[in-house]
Amino acid sequence: MHRTFLFLLLPLTFGCASTPATPRGSAPVPVAPGEKKGLLSLQQILQRMEASPVKYELGEKDSPPDGWADTLWPQRIAPLPYARVVREGGSATLAPPHETPESERLLAEAEPHFEANRFDEAAKLYTRATEACPKCANAWIFRGDAALFADKPEEALGYYRKAAELNPDDYRGHFFQGHALARLGRRAEAREAFASALVLNPRLPTLRTLLKKYPGFGLVITPDVVVPRGMAARTETGVAARYDGHYGTAWLAFAACKAMWLGEPSHRKEMTGSDSDTQFTSTEELECLSAALTGYAVAKEQKDADTTIPDKGLERLERIAEAGMADMLVLFELASRVHPQATLTMSEDARQRLRAYILEFVLLERD
Repeated sequence: MHRTFLFLLLPLTFGCASTPATPRGSAPVPVAPGEKKGLLSLQQILQRMEASPVKYELGEKDSPPDGWADTLWPQRIAPLPYARVVREGGSATLAPPHETPESERLLAEAEPHFEANRFDEAAKLYTRATEACPKCANAWIFRGDAALFADKPEEALGYYRKAAELNPDDYRGHFFQGHALARLGRRAEAREAFASALVLNPRLPTLRTLLKKYPGFGLVITPDVVVPRGMAARTETGVAARYDGHYGTAWLAFAACKAMWLGEPSHRKEMTGSDSDTQFTSTEELECLSAALTGYAVAKEQKDADTTIPDKGLERLERIAEAGMADMLVLFELASRVHPQATLTMSEDARQRLRAYILEFVLLERD
Protein backbone atom coordinates (compact mmCIF):
# COMPACT_ATOMS: atom_id res chain seq x y z
CA MET A 1 0.00 0.00 0.00
CA HIS A 2 1.40 3.44 -0.87
CA ARG A 3 2.74 5.46 2.06
CA THR A 4 0.79 8.54 0.96
CA PHE A 5 -2.47 6.59 1.03
CA LEU A 6 -1.75 5.24 4.49
CA PHE A 7 -0.68 8.66 5.76
CA LEU A 8 -3.95 10.27 4.70
CA LEU A 9 -5.90 7.54 6.47
CA LEU A 10 -3.89 7.55 9.71
CA PRO A 11 -6.41 9.75 11.57
CA LEU A 12 -9.04 7.14 10.78
CA THR A 13 -6.81 4.33 12.01
CA PHE A 14 -6.17 6.04 15.30
CA GLY A 15 -9.76 7.11 15.64
CA CYS A 16 -11.39 3.73 15.15
CA ALA A 17 -9.55 1.54 17.64
CA SER A 18 -12.65 1.23 19.80
CA THR A 19 -15.17 1.42 16.96
CA PRO A 20 -17.33 -1.68 16.48
CA ALA A 21 -17.09 -3.54 13.21
CA THR A 22 -20.69 -2.72 12.27
CA PRO A 23 -22.84 0.37 12.80
CA ARG A 24 -24.48 0.31 16.21
CA GLY A 25 -27.48 -1.94 16.31
CA SER A 26 -27.20 -2.98 12.68
CA ALA A 27 -27.78 -6.54 11.58
CA PRO A 28 -26.56 -7.91 8.24
CA VAL A 29 -29.23 -8.85 5.76
CA PRO A 30 -29.89 -12.56 5.20
CA VAL A 31 -26.83 -13.65 3.28
CA ALA A 32 -26.33 -16.34 0.71
CA PRO A 33 -24.92 -19.72 1.75
CA GLY A 34 -21.22 -19.33 2.48
CA GLU A 35 -21.38 -15.63 3.31
CA LYS A 36 -19.93 -14.54 6.64
CA LYS A 37 -21.82 -12.18 8.89
CA GLY A 38 -18.84 -10.60 10.74
CA LEU A 39 -17.78 -7.35 9.11
CA LEU A 40 -14.34 -5.75 9.27
CA SER A 41 -13.83 -2.49 11.09
CA LEU A 42 -12.21 0.36 9.21
CA GLN A 43 -8.97 -0.27 11.12
CA GLN A 44 -8.98 -3.90 9.96
CA ILE A 45 -9.66 -2.83 6.38
CA LEU A 46 -6.67 -0.50 6.41
CA GLN A 47 -4.47 -3.18 7.95
CA ARG A 48 -5.39 -5.63 5.17
CA MET A 49 -4.59 -3.02 2.54
CA GLU A 50 -1.26 -2.19 4.18
CA ALA A 51 -0.25 -5.86 4.21
CA SER A 52 -1.34 -6.45 0.61
CA PRO A 53 0.97 -6.67 -2.39
CA VAL A 54 -1.67 -4.83 -4.41
CA LYS A 55 -0.80 -1.26 -5.39
CA TYR A 56 -3.49 1.04 -4.01
CA GLU A 57 -3.73 4.66 -5.08
CA LEU A 58 -5.80 7.44 -3.56
CA GLY A 59 -6.98 10.64 -5.19
CA GLU A 60 -9.60 13.33 -4.98
CA LYS A 61 -12.15 13.70 -7.74
CA ASP A 62 -15.29 15.80 -8.00
CA SER A 63 -18.34 13.56 -7.94
CA PRO A 64 -21.42 13.92 -10.17
CA PRO A 65 -24.42 15.73 -8.64
CA ASP A 66 -26.03 12.42 -7.68
CA GLY A 67 -22.79 10.79 -6.58
CA TRP A 68 -21.33 7.62 -8.07
CA ALA A 69 -24.40 5.44 -7.50
CA ASP A 70 -24.78 4.50 -11.17
CA THR A 71 -21.11 3.50 -11.31
CA LEU A 72 -21.19 1.45 -8.12
CA TRP A 73 -24.60 -0.19 -8.57
CA PRO A 74 -25.47 -0.44 -12.28
CA GLN A 75 -28.67 -2.22 -13.19
CA ARG A 76 -27.80 -5.81 -14.12
CA ILE A 77 -31.27 -7.35 -14.32
CA ALA A 78 -34.01 -6.14 -16.66
CA PRO A 79 -37.16 -5.07 -14.79
CA LEU A 80 -40.35 -7.14 -14.91
CA PRO A 81 -42.82 -4.54 -13.64
CA TYR A 82 -45.88 -6.77 -13.50
CA ALA A 83 -44.33 -10.01 -12.30
CA ARG A 84 -46.13 -12.67 -10.31
CA VAL A 85 -44.31 -14.69 -7.65
CA VAL A 86 -44.78 -18.45 -7.61
CA ARG A 87 -43.84 -20.09 -4.30
CA GLU A 88 -43.34 -23.84 -4.29
CA GLY A 89 -41.38 -26.06 -1.93
CA GLY A 90 -39.72 -23.20 -0.12
CA SER A 91 -38.50 -21.49 -3.31
CA ALA A 92 -39.85 -18.39 -5.03
CA THR A 93 -39.65 -17.71 -8.76
CA LEU A 94 -41.02 -14.98 -11.00
CA ALA A 95 -43.68 -15.67 -13.60
CA PRO A 96 -45.74 -13.49 -15.99
CA PRO A 97 -49.11 -12.28 -14.69
CA HIS A 98 -52.26 -14.17 -15.58
CA GLU A 99 -53.82 -13.09 -18.88
CA THR A 100 -55.93 -14.52 -21.69
CA PRO A 101 -56.15 -13.50 -25.35
CA GLU A 102 -59.76 -12.39 -24.91
CA SER A 103 -59.07 -10.23 -21.86
CA GLU A 104 -56.07 -8.64 -23.55
CA ARG A 105 -58.17 -7.93 -26.67
CA LEU A 106 -60.82 -6.20 -24.57
CA LEU A 107 -58.24 -4.14 -22.71
CA ALA A 108 -56.71 -3.01 -25.99
CA GLU A 109 -60.16 -2.13 -27.34
CA ALA A 110 -60.87 -0.04 -24.26
CA GLU A 111 -57.62 1.92 -24.35
CA PRO A 112 -58.66 4.56 -26.95
CA HIS A 113 -61.80 5.29 -24.90
CA PHE A 114 -59.76 5.69 -21.73
CA GLU A 115 -57.22 7.98 -23.40
CA ALA A 116 -60.07 10.13 -24.76
CA ASN A 117 -61.55 10.40 -21.24
CA ARG A 118 -64.57 8.33 -22.24
CA PHE A 119 -64.35 6.49 -18.94
CA ASP A 120 -67.85 5.02 -18.99
CA GLU A 121 -67.23 3.40 -22.37
CA ALA A 122 -63.85 2.12 -21.22
CA ALA A 123 -65.41 0.76 -18.03
CA LYS A 124 -67.85 -1.39 -20.00
CA LEU A 125 -64.99 -3.08 -21.84
CA TYR A 126 -62.90 -3.45 -18.68
CA THR A 127 -65.87 -5.10 -17.00
CA ARG A 128 -66.09 -7.60 -19.85
CA ALA A 129 -62.35 -8.22 -19.52
CA THR A 130 -62.72 -9.13 -15.81
CA GLU A 131 -65.62 -11.41 -16.72
CA ALA A 132 -63.54 -13.07 -19.44
CA CYS A 133 -60.66 -13.62 -17.01
CA PRO A 134 -61.71 -13.25 -13.36
CA LYS A 135 -58.20 -14.00 -12.07
CA CYS A 136 -56.45 -11.45 -14.31
CA ALA A 137 -55.25 -8.76 -11.92
CA ASN A 138 -54.37 -6.48 -14.82
CA ALA A 139 -58.00 -6.31 -15.95
CA TRP A 140 -59.15 -5.41 -12.44
CA ILE A 141 -56.55 -2.65 -12.23
CA PHE A 142 -57.74 -1.15 -15.52
CA ARG A 143 -61.33 -1.39 -14.33
CA GLY A 144 -60.31 0.47 -11.19
CA ASP A 145 -58.57 3.15 -13.27
CA ALA A 146 -61.77 3.84 -15.21
CA ALA A 147 -63.70 4.27 -11.97
CA LEU A 148 -61.00 6.42 -10.35
CA PHE A 149 -60.74 8.81 -13.28
CA ALA A 150 -64.53 8.97 -13.44
CA ASP A 151 -64.34 10.35 -9.89
CA LYS A 152 -65.63 7.16 -8.27
CA PRO A 153 -62.78 6.45 -5.81
CA GLU A 154 -64.82 4.17 -3.53
CA GLU A 155 -65.74 1.93 -6.45
CA ALA A 156 -62.18 2.03 -7.75
CA LEU A 157 -60.85 1.00 -4.34
CA GLY A 158 -62.86 -2.23 -4.49
CA TYR A 159 -61.41 -3.14 -7.88
CA TYR A 160 -57.84 -2.36 -6.80
CA ARG A 161 -58.27 -4.49 -3.71
CA LYS A 162 -59.45 -7.34 -5.90
CA ALA A 163 -56.34 -6.94 -8.07
CA ALA A 164 -54.05 -6.99 -5.01
CA GLU A 165 -55.82 -10.09 -3.73
CA LEU A 166 -55.28 -11.87 -7.05
CA ASN A 167 -51.63 -10.81 -7.35
CA PRO A 168 -50.26 -9.40 -4.08
CA ASP A 169 -46.81 -9.15 -5.68
CA ASP A 170 -47.88 -6.56 -8.27
CA TYR A 171 -47.14 -3.14 -6.78
CA ARG A 172 -49.89 -1.49 -8.84
CA GLY A 173 -52.76 -2.96 -6.84
CA HIS A 174 -51.31 -1.43 -3.66
CA PHE A 175 -50.23 1.83 -5.30
CA PHE A 176 -53.67 2.54 -6.75
CA GLN A 177 -55.34 1.57 -3.50
CA GLY A 178 -53.25 4.30 -1.91
CA HIS A 179 -54.32 6.77 -4.60
CA ALA A 180 -58.00 5.95 -4.10
CA LEU A 181 -57.72 6.08 -0.31
CA ALA A 182 -55.96 9.44 -0.47
CA ARG A 183 -58.74 10.76 -2.71
CA LEU A 184 -61.19 9.61 -0.05
CA GLY A 185 -59.26 11.48 2.63
CA ARG A 186 -58.16 8.27 4.37
CA ARG A 187 -54.51 9.32 4.66
CA ALA A 188 -53.31 6.80 7.22
CA GLU A 189 -54.64 3.90 5.14
CA ALA A 190 -53.21 5.47 1.98
CA ARG A 191 -49.77 5.63 3.57
CA GLU A 192 -49.94 1.94 4.49
CA ALA A 193 -50.93 1.02 0.92
CA PHE A 194 -48.19 3.16 -0.62
CA ALA A 195 -45.65 1.54 1.74
CA SER A 196 -46.73 -1.89 0.46
CA ALA A 197 -46.16 -0.68 -3.11
CA LEU A 198 -42.65 0.52 -2.23
CA VAL A 199 -41.80 -2.85 -0.70
CA LEU A 200 -42.47 -4.43 -4.08
CA ASN A 201 -40.97 -1.64 -6.20
CA PRO A 202 -38.54 0.43 -4.10
CA ARG A 203 -37.57 2.87 -6.84
CA LEU A 204 -41.15 3.54 -7.93
CA PRO A 205 -40.97 6.92 -9.72
CA THR A 206 -44.71 7.28 -10.25
CA LEU A 207 -45.31 7.46 -6.50
CA ARG A 208 -42.77 10.24 -6.09
CA THR A 209 -44.39 12.12 -8.98
CA LEU A 210 -47.87 11.59 -7.54
CA LEU A 211 -46.97 12.91 -4.09
CA LYS A 212 -45.34 16.00 -5.59
CA LYS A 213 -48.37 16.62 -7.79
CA TYR A 214 -50.84 16.19 -4.94
CA PRO A 215 -49.29 17.69 -1.78
CA GLY A 216 -52.77 17.49 -0.28
CA PHE A 217 -52.21 13.76 0.19
CA GLY A 218 -49.98 14.83 3.09
CA LEU A 219 -47.10 12.45 2.31
CA VAL A 220 -43.53 12.82 1.13
CA ILE A 221 -40.78 10.37 0.12
CA THR A 222 -37.41 11.26 1.60
CA PRO A 223 -34.35 11.57 -0.69
CA ASP A 224 -31.91 8.68 -0.95
CA VAL A 225 -29.75 8.26 2.14
CA VAL A 226 -26.70 6.97 0.26
CA VAL A 227 -25.37 9.44 -2.28
CA PRO A 228 -21.85 7.99 -2.61
CA ARG A 229 -19.02 10.48 -2.85
CA GLY A 230 -16.38 7.76 -3.00
CA MET A 231 -15.68 4.88 -5.38
CA ALA A 232 -12.92 2.57 -6.58
CA ALA A 233 -11.78 1.17 -9.90
CA ARG A 234 -9.07 -1.10 -11.19
CA THR A 235 -6.08 0.45 -12.94
CA GLU A 236 -3.30 -1.04 -15.05
CA THR A 237 -1.13 -1.29 -11.95
CA GLY A 238 -3.61 -1.94 -9.14
CA VAL A 239 -6.70 -0.29 -7.66
CA ALA A 240 -7.51 3.40 -7.40
CA ALA A 241 -9.76 4.83 -4.70
CA ARG A 242 -11.41 8.15 -5.52
CA TYR A 243 -13.29 10.40 -3.15
CA ASP A 244 -14.81 13.86 -3.35
CA GLY A 245 -12.87 15.96 -0.87
CA HIS A 246 -15.71 18.47 -0.63
CA TYR A 247 -17.74 15.93 1.36
CA GLY A 248 -15.26 14.95 4.02
CA THR A 249 -13.45 12.04 5.58
CA ALA A 250 -16.36 9.60 5.57
CA TRP A 251 -16.19 9.09 1.81
CA LEU A 252 -12.43 8.65 1.88
CA ALA A 253 -13.04 5.73 4.25
CA PHE A 254 -15.83 4.40 2.02
CA ALA A 255 -13.58 4.59 -1.05
CA ALA A 256 -10.81 2.72 0.79
CA CYS A 257 -13.25 -0.07 1.66
CA LYS A 258 -14.48 -0.30 -1.92
CA ALA A 259 -10.87 -0.45 -3.13
CA MET A 260 -10.09 -3.27 -0.71
CA TRP A 261 -13.08 -5.30 -1.98
CA LEU A 262 -11.76 -4.91 -5.54
CA GLY A 263 -8.13 -5.56 -4.71
CA GLU A 264 -8.53 -8.46 -2.30
CA PRO A 265 -10.60 -11.23 -3.95
CA SER A 266 -9.62 -13.50 -1.06
CA HIS A 267 -11.58 -11.23 1.28
CA ARG A 268 -14.61 -11.35 -1.00
CA LYS A 269 -14.33 -15.13 -1.14
CA GLU A 270 -13.99 -15.32 2.64
CA MET A 271 -17.02 -13.12 3.24
CA THR A 272 -19.39 -14.25 0.48
CA GLY A 273 -18.20 -17.61 -0.82
CA SER A 274 -17.50 -16.11 -4.26
CA ASP A 275 -14.63 -14.06 -5.64
CA SER A 276 -16.74 -12.55 -8.45
CA ASP A 277 -16.98 -8.77 -8.22
CA THR A 278 -19.92 -8.61 -10.65
CA GLN A 279 -22.41 -9.95 -8.11
CA PHE A 280 -24.13 -7.64 -5.67
CA THR A 281 -23.55 -8.58 -2.05
CA SER A 282 -25.07 -6.88 0.95
CA THR A 283 -22.01 -7.85 2.99
CA GLU A 284 -19.76 -5.54 0.96
CA GLU A 285 -22.20 -2.65 1.17
CA LEU A 286 -22.70 -2.98 4.91
CA GLU A 287 -18.96 -3.17 5.48
CA CYS A 288 -18.27 -0.08 3.41
CA LEU A 289 -21.14 1.93 4.89
CA SER A 290 -19.83 0.99 8.32
CA ALA A 291 -16.42 2.33 7.27
CA ALA A 292 -18.07 5.56 6.11
CA LEU A 293 -19.78 5.96 9.48
CA THR A 294 -16.46 5.46 11.26
CA GLY A 295 -14.88 8.14 9.08
CA TYR A 296 -17.85 10.40 9.75
CA ALA A 297 -17.49 9.93 13.51
CA VAL A 298 -13.78 10.73 13.33
CA ALA A 299 -14.48 13.85 11.26
CA LYS A 300 -16.98 15.09 13.83
CA GLU A 301 -14.51 14.48 16.66
CA GLN A 302 -11.87 16.43 14.76
CA LYS A 303 -14.44 19.14 14.04
CA ASP A 304 -13.62 19.33 10.35
CA ALA A 305 -17.28 19.26 9.37
CA ASP A 306 -17.25 23.04 8.98
CA THR A 307 -14.81 22.74 6.07
CA THR A 308 -16.93 20.32 4.05
CA ILE A 309 -20.37 20.27 2.45
CA PRO A 310 -22.94 19.07 5.03
CA ASP A 311 -24.00 15.50 4.29
CA LYS A 312 -27.48 14.96 5.69
CA GLY A 313 -27.44 11.45 4.29
CA LEU A 314 -24.72 10.41 6.72
CA GLU A 315 -26.71 11.84 9.61
CA ARG A 316 -29.69 9.77 8.52
CA LEU A 317 -27.47 6.72 8.00
CA GLU A 318 -26.36 7.00 11.62
CA ARG A 319 -29.96 6.98 12.82
CA ILE A 320 -30.86 4.04 10.58
CA ALA A 321 -27.86 2.03 11.81
CA GLU A 322 -28.76 2.80 15.42
CA ALA A 323 -32.29 1.53 14.73
CA GLY A 324 -30.86 -1.77 13.47
CA MET A 325 -32.11 -1.23 9.90
CA ALA A 326 -28.90 -0.74 7.90
CA ASP A 327 -29.63 -4.03 6.13
CA MET A 328 -33.03 -2.74 4.99
CA LEU A 329 -31.42 0.45 3.71
CA VAL A 330 -29.02 -1.60 1.60
CA LEU A 331 -31.90 -3.64 0.22
CA PHE A 332 -34.18 -0.67 -0.43
CA GLU A 333 -31.68 1.75 -1.98
CA LEU A 334 -28.79 -0.29 -3.38
CA ALA A 335 -29.88 -3.84 -4.21
CA SER A 336 -32.98 -2.50 -5.96
CA ARG A 337 -30.76 -0.50 -8.33
CA VAL A 338 -28.92 -3.62 -9.44
CA HIS A 339 -31.89 -5.98 -9.40
CA PRO A 340 -35.28 -4.22 -9.69
CA GLN A 341 -37.05 -7.40 -8.54
CA ALA A 342 -34.75 -7.93 -5.56
CA THR A 343 -37.56 -7.60 -3.02
CA LEU A 344 -40.16 -9.73 -4.76
CA THR A 345 -38.86 -13.15 -3.78
CA MET A 346 -38.13 -12.27 -0.16
CA SER A 347 -39.85 -14.08 2.69
CA GLU A 348 -42.90 -12.49 4.27
CA ASP A 349 -40.90 -11.74 7.42
CA ALA A 350 -38.29 -9.86 5.38
CA ARG A 351 -41.02 -7.94 3.58
CA GLN A 352 -42.49 -6.85 6.88
CA ARG A 353 -39.09 -5.63 8.09
CA LEU A 354 -38.65 -3.67 4.88
CA ARG A 355 -42.14 -2.23 5.25
CA ALA A 356 -41.30 -1.09 8.79
CA TYR A 357 -38.15 0.59 7.46
CA ILE A 358 -40.14 2.41 4.76
CA LEU A 359 -42.73 3.66 7.23
CA GLU A 360 -40.08 4.88 9.66
CA PHE A 361 -37.50 6.40 7.32
CA VAL A 362 -38.85 6.75 3.78
CA LEU A 363 -42.57 7.48 3.42
CA LEU A 364 -43.28 10.22 5.93
CA GLU A 365 -46.15 12.52 6.73
CA ARG A 366 -45.60 15.96 5.25
CA ASP A 367 -44.75 18.64 7.83
